[in-house]
Amino acid sequence: MSAATPPVARRARGFTLLEVLIAMGLLLVGGVSILAVFTLAVAHRVERDVEAKLDLVRPEVRAMAQEAVDKADKHLPPAALKGAPTSQLGFTVDVTFEKSPNGDPAWVAKARILYRGQEFQAGVLPAMFLTRNVFDPPR
Repeated sequence: MSAATPPVARRARGFTLLEVLIAMGLLLVGGVSILAVFTLAVAHRVERDVEAKLDLVRPEVRAMAQEAVDKADKHLPPAALKGAPTSQLGFTVDVTFEKSPNGDPAWVAKARILYRGQEFQAGVLPAMFLTRNVFDPPR
């Protein structure tokens, strides 16, 4: 090198395309992972809300089935309930009645609670043995 040639100035270096792509890939994986956790949390929240409202609907279903038994003629089966609305928005009830297999005057009510028209496992209630709670007038 001679004294007459000036030194070459160094250029400021930035990120290479490969480094940027690797960083974007890592951000993408992290963002998708966080989104998956939030989606799962929202799904569990909805399930908890439905279960909480289901606890309010169960006693109401029993009262609806008992009312159907009380309204029915003494010797006729109660009218089945299909899509009967409840006090909780989005919940409906289907109830069918069968004669008690024990030979007693009770009716067996089989109830299903539906949420927005969809049946789910927690909405199937155990069989309820119901008898008339009203007195028939003497004839």
